[in-house]
Amino acid sequence: MTNGYSPAMIEQVCSMALTHAHHDGRAAFAWDDLLQAMTTVEAGTAVGVEYIAEETRAVAIHEAGHAACAHVFMPDAESTRLSIRMRAGSLGHHMALEKEERFSSWHHQEMGRLVWGLGAMAAERVFYGETSMGVGGDVQSVTTAAGFMVGAASMGPEPLDLDGKRDAVMPRLEEIGTRIMARTGAGGPADVEHNPVGAVFADPEKRALAARILGQAYVQAHTFVAHNRAAIERIADVVVERRELFGDELVELLASVGLERPAIDYSREETWPRL
Repeated sequence: MTNGYSPAMIEQVCSMALTHAHHDGRAAFAWDDLLQAMTTVEAGTAVGVEYIAEETRAVAIHEAGHAACAHVFMPDAESTRLSIRMRAGSLGHHMALEKEERFSSWHHQEMGRLVWGLGAMAAERVFYGETSMGVGGDVQSVTTAAGFMVGAASMGPEPLDLDGKRDAVMPRLEEIGTRIMARTGAGGPADVEHNPVGAVFADPEKRALAARILGQAYVQAHTFVAHNRAAIERIADVVVERRELFGDELVELLASVGLERPAIDYSREETWPRL
């Protein structure tokens, strides 16, 4: 859980954990104090608010979508925290860290991160038939990532065996990706002058490649969530009850619900999600 921490960060976490313990009149910190200190350092101080029941459930579904997608599509990473407590203005969050320190990544790993990022959006669509304002940060992150893949790493969409249906499938992927991109706020990845990613969105051909990448990632996320709906609901049930899950207990939960990665048949109309 401290993968990527510097010695100074570990010292800060231990000091904060001891402060928590002293505040409660204890002479030494315990595991729960460390968890709270780590979460505060990484995600901000918890805000003591209670969501209404419907919102609690919706945030849990959102974050369970992230966690389930990460567990299956990011095998080189491990989930370390799943939370529906408000921190730093976010209603909830999921964190996954690389199991080993890496300094580069492959195309399939970047695609896995996009599926992870879009997993919550897909979960909201599958469970509620629409999406909330809570997907805004995810949309901006994956749009920037797709632009970087095209503009900085010459990565395009994944090769697909489409059995002669390429001319029918690619425009639909591009349409989905373009609609996701359209939700990105002004500035950020669209800054052409100072950001190489922005140049991708100013070039119609490169923009189309980035849109197809996003379209592929979202179709994968949506198909996965729909296939594993019952399992994701079980994850959400536990999160609603516990509010925050950490480390081994989270990994064990994700491993226990029977998540499966389904094959995608682009010839079936049911494969294509609405946005």
